Amino acid sequence: MKALMKVAKGAGNMEIRDLPVPKIPADDWVLIKIKAAGVCGTDLHIYHDKFRYWPPVVLGHEFSGEIAEVGDKVKNKFKPGDRVVAEPKTEACGVCDVCRQGKMQHCESRRAPGWGVDGAFTDYIIMPAFLVHKMPEGLSYEHAALAEPMAIAYSQVAERGTVESQDFVVITGSGPIGIMAAIVAKASGARKIAMTGINAGEQIRFGVAKELGVDYMINVEKENAVEKIMELTNGKGADIGIETSGADSAILQIVEMVRTCGRISAIGISNNEQVGFLWNKAMYKALDIFFNFSSSYSSWDRALNLLSSTKMDINKLITHRTKIDNWKSVFEDLESEKGIKALFIP
Repeated sequence: MKALMKVAKGAGNMEIRDLPVPKIPADDWVLIKIKAAGVCGTDLHIYHDKFRYWPPVVLGHEFSGEIAEVGDKVKNKFKPGDRVVAEPKTEACGVCDVCRQGKMQHCESRRAPGWGVDGAFTDYIIMPAFLVHKMPEGLSYEHAALAEPMAIAYSQVAERGTVESQDFVVITGSGPIGIMAAIVAKASGARKIAMTGINAGEQIRFGVAKELGVDYMINVEKENAVEKIMELTNGKGADIGIETSGADSAILQIVEMVRTCGRISAIGISNNEQVGFLWNKAMYKALDIFFNFSSSYSSWDRALNLLSSTKMDINKLITHRTKIDNWKSVFEDLESEKGIKALFIP
């Protein structure tokens, strides 16, 4: 089977290689035939040597598929032909403090598909069965491949950041996580949603965001985002800010855009180890700030249900459907914001 791999440390070093179909390593694992695999910002970071990884490794951690083989211990739960997705939390130890709290996404031993162990940019993947979720009836493989980023959005917007009914929400960043955060915020009862972005976002992302629940788009290269939020909220500020861009400027602005005693949910990962932050202003405003990484167990079935039940046109998020052979042009399009979510279809 062909696989898109990061073959060595350093920027670049990506190749398509032929690999054998993996074998189930234990009787509580399953073999999944990939039907669709999504390209994440993390994949782009790995390409540029900006995220942790253990090469040589097959990239890709957002996927949907069909079970091809099951281990003996899970035959009563899964069978060949089941339509599934899976949480990328492979090799969490299960015994450390965070694992025992049910937060294995934060386990230091975790080696997720796509950067720690072989991922989904290929034809087959092996997964421990306890990380696998069945897809709701009627949900397409393409839409189900969005379950992982939607679970992140749900976990960090509905569970931790806690958007409440009639909240005014500001989201910094118009990428796929930002737009999915808007979908979750609307589903959670947000009154109005404003989103910030840059000039490049006007090509595709701004229009899609408006179609999927965003009420106001703010181009930070053309207008003052803080002033605009204050104008839209009668000088009060947003009830909650959701930072999805990882950009230094957005991290500074979001403190100013949120009202006193408001909330910030931090999702975006910066390219820099250190960023500027308005510490005293956040202190004086008594902000509740939630730092996030990955997704909770409880967010997965809720994300799948949201994908299958929403009246919004999820197809709008998917701008590329192609083979891994075209990975370079896909990566370039996503980095230049000429797309939102790309899927590799084996």
